[in-house]
Amino acid sequence: MAKITLKEIAKRLHLSPSTISKALNDSYEISEETKKKVKQFAQQHNYQPNPLAKYLKLGKTNNIGVLLPNIQSPFSAQLLQYLHQSAIANSYNIIFMQSMDHEKDEERALMTLTNQGVDGILIAPVHETSNLELISKIHQENCPVVLFDRIHYNLDTHKVGIDNIKSTYLATEELIKVNRKNIIALCGKDIGITHHRLEGYRKALEDYNIPMNDANIIYIDYSKTLNKIDEDLTKSISRCWRSGCTPNAIIGTTETLTTRLLGVLASLKIQVPEDIAVIGYSNIEFANSLNPALSTIYQPTEEMASTALQLLLDLINSKKDRSQIDFQTILLETSIQLRKSTALT
Repeated sequence: MAKITLKEIAKRLHLSPSTISKALNDSYEISEETKKKVKQFAQQHNYQPNPLAKYLKLGKTNNIGVLLPNIQSPFSAQLLQYLHQSAIANSYNIIFMQSMDHEKDEERALMTLTNQGVDGILIAPVHETSNLELISKIHQENCPVVLFDRIHYNLDTHKVGIDNIKSTYLATEELIKVNRKNIIALCGKDIGITHHRLEGYRKALEDYNIPMNDANIIYIDYSKTLNKIDEDLTKSISRCWRSGCTPNAIIGTTETLTTRLLGVLASLKIQVPEDIAVIGYSNIEFANSLNPALSTIYQPTEEMASTALQLLLDLINSKKDRSQIDFQTILLETSIQLRKSTALT
């Protein structure tokens, strides 16, 4: 069945196209009786508005682009869930894309979103300089861009994230407090949060007068499959375990690495927490059900999503030039949830 058009509805109801449009948009200029008749007819004939026509008329699509590194982690899935809820509550739709932590894929995704005519973009960039020129141009010439999660990025806009240095410092400190001082830091290679989370790790060691061992910093390539990540984790941890200075704790600086750890350690027959304590970033809801229960740094995803979206909507609806806007950087509080994986032996 061919789609019915607005003009066809007007012809069938003997009304003007402008009257039909106003009735469908609940205009005060149209009587309630006419609105009811038009809406019933449109519903019965499955009328769907033309988004391109709406865009050309109003300059808005009511679509927001969201660009995340991936959706493999519970953290990303939670962000999307809360973004969707907030967007729907504000009569917007979400167009979601992944960069897979590749700068070229990020570029393609950005071009796709701008070609779709989105009203704004929320992005967690691949790294601190990825596609900076392109994103700056989009922000100035196409639509507003707001950064969230990975916010260490030289773009003059609103940014919503956490204090990565402080969060990792506190987690490292918890390990030191239970006398776990030879600590491995598992880091994502070439991603936008690694440097700052490592800074918190290094600062905690320094404040507690613990010598820094560069061999304890392990970088894992995120461009690989989960199976390959597990293989690389296994090789790296085995190498550290066989060294002359056996580690007794691990901190995962990303959710993917943290949540892969227990399985990798079990396969190596390394006991947690007896042999090695584990803590890291993760928003998995079943952390307490793992064996052992996993200590985690929990990020406030709902607050991050709703705050970032509201700031973006403020920019979309603002009449001010971007140069006149006082942009904010909002750092949300994380919480450390200690469980058996860091318990004293």
